[in-house]
Amino acid sequence: MSEQRFVVVDIETTGNAPKKGDKIIQIAAVVIENGLIVDRYMSFVNPLQSIPLFIEQLTGITNDMVMNAPTFEEVAHEIFTLIDGSYFVAHNVYFDLSFLQEEFKHCELQFTGPILDTVELTRMTFPTEASYKLSDLSEKFNMLHENPHRADSDAEATALLLVTIFQKIKSLPLGTLQHLLKLSSSFISDLDEVMEEIISERLLKAEDVREKEFETVRSLTIRKRKQITDENSKNQEVINLDEILDTFKNQVENIEEVIPKYHVRNEQIKMMKDVYTSLQNHQHSLMEAPTGFGKTIAYVLPAIIYSKKENKTLLISTYTNNLQNQIVEKEMDVLKQLLPFHFSAAILKGQNHYLCLQKFEQSLYELDDNYDYTLSKAQILIWLTETTTGDLDELNLPSGGKVLWDQLHVDRTSFKDNPFSAYCYYQSARTKALSSSIIITTHAMLLMDMQKEIPTLPPYDEVIIDEAHRFERVASEQLGLRVSYLHIHHVLSRLGLSKMNGILSKELKLLEDSSLADAIGKKCDEIHSQLQEETHQFFSALHAYVLKRKKNPTANRSSYSFYTETENNAVWNAQLEISGRIQFLLKDYLNLLYSILRQMEDSTTIQRSIKEKLNHDEFIQQYEMLTQFKENIQYLFFENDKEVVKWIEIDTKGAKNAVSIYAQPIQVTEYLADEFFAKKQSVILTSATLTVKGSFSYIIHALGLGDFYPETINYQSPFQFEKQVKLFVPSDVPAVNEVTLDEYSEVIALNIGSVANITNGKLLVLFTSYEMLKKTYQLLKEDPTLEDFIIMGQGTGNGSTTRLTKNFKQYEQAILLGTNSFWEGVDFIGENLKALVIVRLPFVSPEEPLVKARSKKIEDEGRSSFYDYSLPEAILRFRQGFGRLIRNENDRGFLFVLDNRIIQSNYGKDFVSSIPAIEVEHKPMQYLTHSIENWITEE
Repeated sequence: MSEQRFVVVDIETTGNAPKKGDKIIQIAAVVIENGLIVDRYMSFVNPLQSIPLFIEQLTGITNDMVMNAPTFEEVAHEIFTLIDGSYFVAHNVYFDLSFLQEEFKHCELQFTGPILDTVELTRMTFPTEASYKLSDLSEKFNMLHENPHRADSDAEATALLLVTIFQKIKSLPLGTLQHLLKLSSSFISDLDEVMEEIISERLLKAEDVREKEFETVRSLTIRKRKQITDENSKNQEVINLDEILDTFKNQVENIEEVIPKYHVRNEQIKMMKDVYTSLQNHQHSLMEAPTGFGKTIAYVLPAIIYSKKENKTLLISTYTNNLQNQIVEKEMDVLKQLLPFHFSAAILKGQNHYLCLQKFEQSLYELDDNYDYTLSKAQILIWLTETTTGDLDELNLPSGGKVLWDQLHVDRTSFKDNPFSAYCYYQSARTKALSSSIIITTHAMLLMDMQKEIPTLPPYDEVIIDEAHRFERVASEQLGLRVSYLHIHHVLSRLGLSKMNGILSKELKLLEDSSLADAIGKKCDEIHSQLQEETHQFFSALHAYVLKRKKNPTANRSSYSFYTETENNAVWNAQLEISGRIQFLLKDYLNLLYSILRQMEDSTTIQRSIKEKLNHDEFIQQYEMLTQFKENIQYLFFENDKEVVKWIEIDTKGAKNAVSIYAQPIQVTEYLADEFFAKKQSVILTSATLTVKGSFSYIIHALGLGDFYPETINYQSPFQFEKQVKLFVPSDVPAVNEVTLDEYSEVIALNIGSVANITNGKLLVLFTSYEMLKKTYQLLKEDPTLEDFIIMGQGTGNGSTTRLTKNFKQYEQAILLGTNSFWEGVDFIGENLKALVIVRLPFVSPEEPLVKARSKKIEDEGRSSFYDYSLPEAILRFRQGFGRLIRNENDRGFLFVLDNRIIQSNYGKDFVSSIPAIEVEHKPMQYLTHSIENWITEE
């Protein structure tokens, strides 16, 4: 790149739309030659219009700062001369370039040179980064970026980022670079010449020291992996549990070298003993361990010792992949440093988490018009030089890349005649798991595996279920089924028509009798078109059917439970007619597809290439998916099952065919009892929330553990809650059913605003209704007293749960409004959270299909659906929410509940008594504000 010149540009503007009159207020440029910064340029620009207040706040650029600055016309030729004949580089290049081109147009200038987009290039070269925001990348790569949203600082950071990108590209293996060159023609960035020069430089080198880190398999270059060794087979002395616990109790200094600020927690040590005893005694146990207790190490340590002593595989199951990774990267790493013997632990996920190298290699030979597909392929190429797991969770693919992944992941077709079989990431993970002391999986995979004829997981007698309060719901989902328009549309699109470049046409080309292929293809096309039309009509009609019967006209999603035997009206009967027609069409279509399969099997002369073999395997898969779809439609609409709830769910604001149909068992108690607990020697279930009013009876009944008489243990928290937390309940908040949603949201917003201004810190606000969250969010954004606060709302365009959590931690003054996923599983320690606001007691809507069906079943049994189901579920969720507030001994904050039912209702005391004993204050808000101020100022 000796003769290539790169000018990195950043601009600040009055808004986002140059065509609508927004103007540049600052421009900066950094010039790079030979990999070094050789020049810099910066100028404020007078936009000849007022700078909006929010732009001033974002950039720090005021009207006074640009008042005496030159207009763009006065600096236009200087800027044009700077960038002319160079690569124009920016972080989101179209934004900066579109503004400049609009301004240049007025000066009769136009830039026509090559461009590079550092957002795109960073996504490609660093495919595992969680964020591609310039500020996050600057922090990641230790680049100086003192004033984000100022053009000079942003341009400098982007220039340093470009240098980092080029360094990374130059370090890549030659085979990877050659593949990237082929893909680069579809990029935003004009990367061809840059890539060609890097490849030329590489070809001139006799050897690259980094080449030893890689190996080339067919046309792919991948990172070398260490040989898997069976550490369990080593003849090692295992020290008993008491000796290890003695280290935790009496050798704190040694522990602190590995676990900073460690101090002895007697309850944690007690849990270690209890877990070990349960495993030894083949006892099922329920163990509630409060937040901040150190629960994970408390069960992992005895699990390892038991597994080693008994020479048995032990399973740990979690609700999320995040906790899976945390256990291996944090707890297991700590214990490997502390324990005086070797042990191994492995994560095992479903096949769809792992890349199939054979499928990916073939995808590189297919030209895609889809930009996300091309970028994703480039990301995967570079990722292959880094990953040793091939696990999707490492990657940050664009949204379209996740669709591509569905065509690239391992499935059962990946194991037959695969030239990459010796390098299969999934098989490697499974081999490692089979030789490990501990296998860490998820509830979903564990339950799915129980239903397979040939299980993926190895035989096991002992399992520890973490986040056990989620186990029943996951079981219900895994035992159920789902049908959606998107799924059937995807299958039909993948098959395609006989003259298109889809799976069907490629399969037909292999038939020896071309006239037969044409005849079958013609019939397939006729039915394919009819199926597309009928399924669209079917799902659109279901959408309209639910829309007419829904109660909440403003909700984004709406559900309708249906009962096959009682749903009897003209519109429904018309639906059944369409579903019947779909089944007949599917039957004919499947017969045609089967005739193709039979012809292929009967032929002895067909020699298939790898590409053709993969197509044939996918053809079989699509055939099986259509078969399953036909069976599911039959079950959902024509078969009665009193033990199952069926419902239709629609996206009210989306496409008219945005419909899913579900069926789930109303209860899973008998299934879990017979198929899981009865077949295991010891199942230990743990969570921070297993008890209701101090009793395990609810969870025991829900999980089907009644006949097993499990051991139940409730551990004490290490925190002094009476000193760390106080509960405030304003008595003047109206009941939600007494006012309109708009009026209630106004009251909520006023209260949140008051609390925010008093605390001057960070608030997490938990909602049970997305609609209420959205209305409250808009009101808070309009509140002039909160202009110093960053206000974020889940589902309002502020990003994912992970992104919201990260941003919330970064700002000193922030209000985060969350619904479902924020009630549990997110941690905000110390100054990250001043107050937790619970808007309403978290009762699940009685109209939710599964809730409605379970409630009816309980009532039919002569019990109270409220006290035996709705209330316990709400209390468990309330306790999960409370757990967000205090995460260690030094945390301090207050709980603010805007629902007077917690004080005034008969059951309110059950919520208060479900959390640790803390002081409660119930007064009108105007009096509470003084109490809150006093609480904050107390030492």
